[in-house]
Amino acid sequence: MWHNSLIALHTISGLAALVAGCVALRRGDLFRTYEWSLAGTILFVALAVGVDWAELDTPARALFAALGALGAFMVWRAEQARRLRPVGSDGPSARYVDHVGFTLVALFDAFVVIAVLDLGGPGWLVAAVGVIVAIVGHFVLVAVRDRLVPAAQAQRRQRRRGASGPPR
Repeated sequence: MWHNSLIALHTISGLAALVAGCVALRRGDLFRTYEWSLAGTILFVALAVGVDWAELDTPARALFAALGALGAFMVWRAEQARRLRPVGSDGPSARYVDHVGFTLVALFDAFVVIAVLDLGGPGWLVAAVGVIVAIVGHFVLVAVRDRLVPAAQAQRRQRRRGASGPPR
């Protein structure tokens, strides 16, 4: 019973982190929701694994330990993004988009991989889909960053010009 409840909370937190992170990517709105739901996602899955730890074989324990390390790294990336979070009408920096984007790609990848597992996909397919989604996610993130960051830089330049008058 605990396992299923924790997995449900993990899933709900993951969805909330994915949606709030997508919103936070542009201007930092909903960043706290994104950050806390991401931390909750990792906490709930760690508790679910902990509940079943005694029944897991060694390869499964190693896999979940590695996934736990990835989860900790994702929370660290979110913390790094918090320090760079845009405020007001400022657009995001490239580093901010990279930090938040990494976690969004990882979350989306996890949802796709779990869907393939739930549909009964063989291990090789699960691994292949995970790698493909990560690669495609990287290219999507680069495109999003290239679109958001120049616009943010142009806005900052415009505000500076407005504050100091027209260029001479």
